[in-house]
Amino acid sequence: MAVITIGENPRIEAVYEDKGSDVCVIITHPHSLMGGNMHNNVVMAAWRVSIAKGLSTLRFNFRGVGRSGGVFDEGDGEMDDLASAMAHVDRPVVIIGYSFGAWVAERLMKRLDTPLPCIFISPPNAMFPFPPMHGDAVWIITGGQDQFCSIPALEGLIGKDRITVVQGADHFWFGDEEPLEAYLAGRLETLMKGAV
Repeated sequence: MAVITIGENPRIEAVYEDKGSDVCVIITHPHSLMGGNMHNNVVMAAWRVSIAKGLSTLRFNFRGVGRSGGVFDEGDGEMDDLASAMAHVDRPVVIIGYSFGAWVAERLMKRLDTPLPCIFISPPNAMFPFPPMHGDAVWIITGGQDQFCSIPALEGLIGKDRITVVQGADHFWFGDEEPLEAYLAGRLETLMKGAV
């Protein structure tokens, strides 16, 4: 595991563990102005699962967070930060996006000719306008008590079959990391069998 910098203008702080796998997991963090960073409990849960599955994994701080350069850019520049992370690993990618990081990832996917497989944790669709995700390679897990995710609205964006709800969990997953990790482990295993 190494702390590195990626991209240019701004330089982005990242942690990268290259397991030599054919696929790399990239994890995005929650809102930069609300304390979100790559050391968040949910980001670290996703990190632990990905590493345990033997997958190369990268997590990073969006611009203006930690030692990353630049300033918060309302999600627009943050798409460039994620694109820099994808270019750095130079192999097929699965994105695990949490909260604001899920919104950034989905907006970037809509710009790509070939969107990547994504697992979104607690997408805050009650705060940010998510585009429809029907037909996208997206799977979602959220808590039944999530303060920022409207499950009925989410079902209209992607369909019930792609959404897993953990009853009792809220947006922050404190104390509920175990069911989250179990879900991520199963989903990553399924994606790897499908040769992402």
